[in-house]
Amino acid sequence: YDKGARAALVWHRRAGKDSLALNFTAWAALKQTANYWHLLPQANQARRAIWDAIDNDGMRIIDRTFPKEIRSNSHEAEMKITRINGSTWQVGGSDRYDALVGSNPRGVVLSEYAVCDPRAWDFIRPILLANKGWAIFPSTPRGRNHLYHLYEHLDPNRHFGQILTVNDTYDGNGQHLITPDDIEEERRSGMSEELLAQEYFCSWQGGLEGAIYTRELQDIQDKRLG
Repeated sequence: YDKGARAALVWHRRAGKDSLALNFTAWAALKQTANYWHLLPQANQARRAIWDAIDNDGMRIIDRTFPKEIRSNSHEAEMKITRINGSTWQVGGSDRYDALVGSNPRGVVLSEYAVCDPRAWDFIRPILLANKGWAIFPSTPRGRNHLYHLYEHLDPNRHFGQILTVNDTYDGNGQHLITPDDIEEERRSGMSEELLAQEYFCSWQGGLEGAIYTRELQDIQDKRLG
């Protein structure tokens, strides 16, 4: 939560990236009155994946994260919540980042940043620089694109970067969130090795699915790193 901080959460699919970012933002919005954004690659994704989403207990995610008792307003059309302390939280699409101009956010989540328009971050970062705001980038890799370069250039003294594969995440009972049997089922159902590596083992090579020699190049790189 340090001023100017960034956090790149390169986690496997279904690891709870957005859930953590949502709950962190809810805490931050209580701690300091300001504007906060949660942006997905497209606005329609934001409505489906965040605003209208129902959790495993049958409860709307935004109602669990931002209980109605602590709201002063809720705007369905704008996908925006105002808390009783004056903080605002809004869901949107990074594909329409220019439409959010004037909101002056202090905290921004750029969900699935690997498939976001990188110009959104270029537009947002001067705002956060001016008001000492923070940004979170929860995403699964999609090749060595702008997410990879952002992760590689994080300042270890001010920023946080983390890669979590299916080997690193567990539920409340100490069981893997995604088990080896789950991976094998995905493989049997036709998911390619490149896509398995990308989605569940956070391989930066996964975005090259279908390219000639992708697996061979990864093997060479692994041997060099070893």
